[in-house]
Amino acid sequence: MKTAIITGGNKGLGLAQTERFLQEGYRVYVIARSKGELEKLSGDVEFVACDLSTDLSGAFLDDIHASAGTIDVLVNNAGMHLKKPVWEVTPEEFDQVMGLNVKSMFAVSGHYIRLQKETGGAIINISSMGGIMALQTAAAYVTAKTGVVGLTRSIAVDAAPFGIRCNAVAPGFIETDMTRAILAKDPERRAKIEGRIPGHSFGRPEDIANAVYFLASDQAAHINGVVLPVDGGFSIGF
Repeated sequence: MKTAIITGGNKGLGLAQTERFLQEGYRVYVIARSKGELEKLSGDVEFVACDLSTDLSGAFLDDIHASAGTIDVLVNNAGMHLKKPVWEVTPEEFDQVMGLNVKSMFAVSGHYIRLQKETGGAIINISSMGGIMALQTAAAYVTAKTGVVGLTRSIAVDAAPFGIRCNAVAPGFIETDMTRAILAKDPERRAKIEGRIPGHSFGRPEDIANAVYFLASDQAAHINGVVLPVDGGFSIGF
């Protein structure tokens, strides 16, 4: 049985990713601060409590590797958003956003590579359309997600000799409970966003999960160091 680790795989887009790998017969280890909505899922899923904003030891990787023997896939999904323009972001807030979105990803990926040097594997990082274009009032978030793009490419180059690929997915506007709740208060903004998407519709969590699974699979065996936008064309729209 193949094994996958998904950080932040307990809710939202991460939960959809967890479900996708379970559907493919993976044993999935979800790394998060709480179980979230994992009880909704069926399959071989295990919850591992860890706060990646403070714990960068990677001890959970050692434990899982010792138990499973190998970790076929690592999905770095855990992250946070901060909606503030650059002049309002405090140094502490900036460090918090960079810490969870980039520093934890850097640390976890490095630990994973050290464990998987002999057997290979795949890393998929979750960036954002904010990693490939500017977004208003999201300076710290855009900086962090742009950092994820650079980290992905660097890992791809460094880890390739060990048979480890690294790619990223950059989600656009996705129809989630949180998105619906936020935009229900601002229908004009929703209409403006949909007007820029060529297909005039938001994506689904499953769209992100399918992209992540594809990049982890053998079908993407010769794909390395790419950032795949899954945004319905928002980032190329006008």
